[in-house]
Amino acid sequence: MKKIALFLALFVVVMGSCSKMERNEKKYVKGMQSEDIETSTAAFNDFCQWMQKDQETMTYDFPLMKKEFGMKVVSSPDSLVRCYSWVTNNNGKEVFYASIIQWLVGKAFVAYSGPLDFVLANRKTDLKNYSSFAHSIDTIFMISKANVPVYLIAQSYYDDGVRRAYVSASRINGVKLSLVPFFFDGMEVAGNADFVDDGKVSIGDLFKWDDKAGKFYAYQTDDDNHIIPGKYTIYVLGENRFSRLPDE
Repeated sequence: MKKIALFLALFVVVMGSCSKMERNEKKYVKGMQSEDIETSTAAFNDFCQWMQKDQETMTYDFPLMKKEFGMKVVSSPDSLVRCYSWVTNNNGKEVFYASIIQWLVGKAFVAYSGPLDFVLANRKTDLKNYSSFAHSIDTIFMISKANVPVYLIAQSYYDDGVRRAYVSASRINGVKLSLVPFFFDGMEVAGNADFVDDGKVSIGDLFKWDDKAGKFYAYQTDDDNHIIPGKYTIYVLGENRFSRLPDE
């Protein structure tokens, strides 16, 4: 009987937590869908505040945000870093995004609502409708240097029908998620070239990490800004950072 009572108590706790998450998500989504700009903005800001304060959000799936706003959720392989991004406005030429980044330091939960580049530069901002500063956060690769995880976070964005993507290297330093400077053969990022995208270019076409060979691959483009299939800039992992191999 004690085991049954304990199971029921745990079931109630779990179900109560899920209900709270679902209720909050539904409330904020409804507010953000309002045609009243003040209501939608307030709901957006409240949603960001919730994501920054509630550690349970880091393991919640956000089915309604995915369905209604196309929210993209990506996590590092060790589950210590999680990123969210979604489109806030698409005027046909430019696409504007929102993004939220969360990470764990031991048992401590840290989160930031704002552009990833601001986070990595340890730049604080109270700007919530940051739109043009934020990008789609597409995936997180993870490598290890001296048993310290380094997170390679891929972002992309559209501008007048052309897409650009790049990867930044970061690590958890104290309680901060900080940029690892000059990690790509003296450069801050890999990729970062405009290319034509009809919506069929996946992140796997742009960047690859070969853990066994210690090599990272970044896409290349031709003079007309088209992806060159099968051609990559190749970086090999050294003692402190990547070194670029000569193009074949």
